[in-house]
Amino acid sequence: MRDIFLVLVFPILLYFILRRPYIGVSMWIWSSMFFPNGWVWGFAASFRYNMLIALATILSYIFQKDKIKTDASGLTTLILFFFFWSTISSFITISYSPVVWFEWNTFLKIIIFYVFCILTIKTKHHVNVFIWAITLSAAFFGAGEGLKYIVTGGGHVVEGIVGSRLSDRNELALALNMTIPLIIFLLPQVKSKLLKMALTGTLILNIVTIIGSFSRGGLLGLIIIGGYFFLQSKRKLLVSIIFFGGFIIASAMVSDKWTNRMDTINTMETDMSFLGRVMAWKQATLMAIDNPIFGGGFKAGQNQALWLLYEPEFSKLDFIVDTSGVRIEHAKAAHSIYFQVLGDLGFVGLFMFLAILLLTYRKLIWVTKNTDDEWIINLAKMLKVSLVAYCAGGAALSLPYFDLSFAIFALTHILCEIIKRENNKKVLLITEEKKIRRNNYA
Repeated sequence: MRDIFLVLVFPILLYFILRRPYIGVSMWIWSSMFFPNGWVWGFAASFRYNMLIALATILSYIFQKDKIKTDASGLTTLILFFFFWSTISSFITISYSPVVWFEWNTFLKIIIFYVFCILTIKTKHHVNVFIWAITLSAAFFGAGEGLKYIVTGGGHVVEGIVGSRLSDRNELALALNMTIPLIIFLLPQVKSKLLKMALTGTLILNIVTIIGSFSRGGLLGLIIIGGYFFLQSKRKLLVSIIFFGGFIIASAMVSDKWTNRMDTINTMETDMSFLGRVMAWKQATLMAIDNPIFGGGFKAGQNQALWLLYEPEFSKLDFIVDTSGVRIEHAKAAHSIYFQVLGDLGFVGLFMFLAILLLTYRKLIWVTKNTDDEWIINLAKMLKVSLVAYCAGGAALSLPYFDLSFAIFALTHILCEIIKRENNKKVLLITEEKKIRRNNYA
């Protein structure tokens, strides 16, 4: 039944995408996060929905009339140069080329997505549609998992969307932490009481899902964004009720296994999982020292041959955390956006990645100070929280090349463009008024 429904609805979606390219990029991020293939099991599972949506969006933009010009901002230039750097790194990789080029191809798709976001999303309405698409993907799935967790009294094992970018529960927890601020942004805009209640329920269920995911990084990220909201928000009581409500509901159902896992945060020096990550960070650092400009190439840290090559040298960095008594048979993922970029693209690549994060945050601050539009100001503030969630939660996850983070970068660029266009209109109006006054006096 799901297969038939999806196949019947999908052509209608393509029709609207071909007419409105901003709907295309909204469906693009939705299909990347929600992964419709994972919800069907018959003939419909074989279709490449994301690719078809991307192609339809590109065609829609090419044939669109009256395109609004987009300036190449410093942020966009830096992102494109970061991708260019990764391309050079891929050509001279010290790792296994087929794996490196597969990951490069994935990153290329994200960059193309970013470019078409800034080319097609031009108005507040476009932005709203885009944010709703994000909410109806990750947050919708998170709400379902949270509901299952509550109904089973904490017995349900929270899992990501199989086959998608959020297949791992830790990645799902990060995406939900990044989506929570966007739900809070949408809440005041909704006039329907029923829809407002649904969004509030989704928000609470997402908090439950993050806690029920057993993700330590997810829990830390949730605490950080909760504290950030409390300090920054004017409605501290409401924020406290929502966050503590989610915590209380989830905490009432957590098992001893969950408590023991979270307790390892306080005993990291003896936790084998954490020590394994430290060893992966050491390998990334050593690879970057040997290849400081371009690094080892995408996922070089997970190459078994390179792991065995650098393992004898891990002791050089034991002054940070001693891992001399730890032995791991297989190469480990970096489990950190920072160390993964360091190993993949070297110190120069890491510098560019950090510059992208910092520039995005600074531009969002610029947005809040250069407009009186409350809608834009509120969105910029929520995007800052999403970015903080990514930077904090990403410290323990291997997601530096992530669709949702690049969606935030794109929205930042778009808000800056909207403000510049509005300010230019104001300048033109003032100029016209001055001309009229001069003519009247003449």
